[in-house]
Amino acid sequence: MTETSKTELIAISHEIMSRIGKASLATIDHRSLAPYASLVLMAISAEGMPLLMISDLADHTQNLKADNSAALLLDGTNSPEDGKGALSGARLTIQGTIEKDDRQDSLKRFLARHNEANLYAGFADFHVYRMIPKRFHLVAGYGRIIWLDADEMMPPAN
Repeated sequence: MTETSKTELIAISHEIMSRIGKASLATIDHRSLAPYASLVLMAISAEGMPLLMISDLADHTQNLKADNSAALLLDGTNSPEDGKGALSGARLTIQGTIEKDDRQDSLKRFLARHNEANLYAGFADFHVYRMIPKRFHLVAGYGRIIWLDADEMMPPAN
């Protein structure tokens, strides 16, 4: 793959992360050890990491407490009704670990992206978590598929 096309695919990945406000969260079920997927709202931290606000009572949070490895699927594909096909458009999977994020800036960023979360942000069981990405997998169309390491996708630390 040429450096130009890799640069283009990295830009597509960043665009998906900034545009898509929800993701499928994949965890390992702590009871059965089987894969478990749920739908979550997502924002981006100042460092470019995915942010989630999830409840301690939710199954996915219980799973993360047992094993904090997870994946997020950001679906930028089209609907079948648009005439382009259900799988046209890009999608991005982010693999990494998820940890609690008690920083006020992260809460503010999440609430700025998802105003409706103000309804439950003050509940004692809801907390902001951030994903520390390790790898990214972009599918941006036929022949436009790439695995990227976090150091290729994440902005350099200040």
